[in-house]
Amino acid sequence: MSMLRYRDSATGAGTDCPGEWFDNHVVPGIRAFRTQSGFFRYAALAKYEGILRRLATEGRPLSFVLGSNLTDPLTIEDVESVLSVIGRRTSSRLTVVALGNALFHPKTVHVVRSDRTMAAMVGSANLTVAGLGTNVEAWVEAESGEAQADRVLLGVAQATDWWHTTSVPGVFRVEGVEDARALLADGVLIDRKTQRRRSDTVRRPGLPARLSRWSGALGTVEAPEQEGEQADPSSRVGGGVTVLRWCKRLSASDALQTTKGTHPTGKLRLARAGHDIDQSTWFRRRLFGSQTWIAISRGGKEYEEAHIPFNIRVPKQRLRKQSLLVDHAPHRAAGQHNVVTVLSWGSRLGQWLREHSQTGSWITIELDDRGEYWLRIQRAAPDWAPKKSR
Repeated sequence: MSMLRYRDSATGAGTDCPGEWFDNHVVPGIRAFRTQSGFFRYAALAKYEGILRRLATEGRPLSFVLGSNLTDPLTIEDVESVLSVIGRRTSSRLTVVALGNALFHPKTVHVVRSDRTMAAMVGSANLTVAGLGTNVEAWVEAESGEAQADRVLLGVAQATDWWHTTSVPGVFRVEGVEDARALLADGVLIDRKTQRRRSDTVRRPGLPARLSRWSGALGTVEAPEQEGEQADPSSRVGGGVTVLRWCKRLSASDALQTTKGTHPTGKLRLARAGHDIDQSTWFRRRLFGSQTWIAISRGGKEYEEAHIPFNIRVPKQRLRKQSLLVDHAPHRAAGQHNVVTVLSWGSRLGQWLREHSQTGSWITIELDDRGEYWLRIQRAAPDWAPKKSR
């Protein structure tokens, strides 16, 4: 088998796409991951977050060189998502390249496999959901085993690592959230809300849409609405790709079904619930990090609050979009890692819960790549629920 191959998603096999390469190569056991991407969306990597996080934890090379170009600047939310994976480890590095009169345009990925052989992809695909699955892309794949391929592979790795050591103007090493916020203040980065306003995505009416060849991130939000134990195939929601998601089995207290003489709190405790997250920061910094939070003081204690719009789906009824209050208070931890973030059900959803017992049902909350939140209550556990919480 040749160690150098040309592929594209136009003339190749029906499943050929850069995302297929990721599925085959960014797998448990890899020993290093390096990438350069002119344009970047963290949603493209969410599917592989656990693998990349383990690399960082084990002190193995994890390298990102990302462009923040005038035509589509990098967002602070995407940068913070990468930082949450790599942490402050010397083996993990993130560099942002922003030039005033030119685009940073490379698209390369390099991995070292568990047997220490190497593989790389160099081509036209940016590290975005569209680049990996939907766009028409062309690329060359290289694998260890021949002198020519080995030279190419070494060159890809060295070219990526070079950006972390150079002092060329317009190159910014990002070691923590404080560095990212400084770049935001300087206009090198933008926030996701600004990105959506200035999106360069153009849909041409009357022309065909291209189907994605890649499952993408954590799967699509485009799923049937639950109606009891049946799904209505004519009622579909969303259309984006899930970036982050969480679920929990509802207790009687969560579902507002309390015993006589007690009063329900009207709140849902956003707990770890078997997921591999830090509940003290994940909801505030990750899942709802892009929302507008307001600092308040109650009873001499400090809180943060955000009113978050949710697309809500419950059995046998569609409640459409509602704004629900989420509040975050680190003092709730009390040094015991207690739940610090809670969601208020609101009057309409709260009334529905009191009238339709959902004790033992499941709640799922998902964020898609368009910034939309989806809240569902369903009888069955989602197939992606952590096994130990089922």
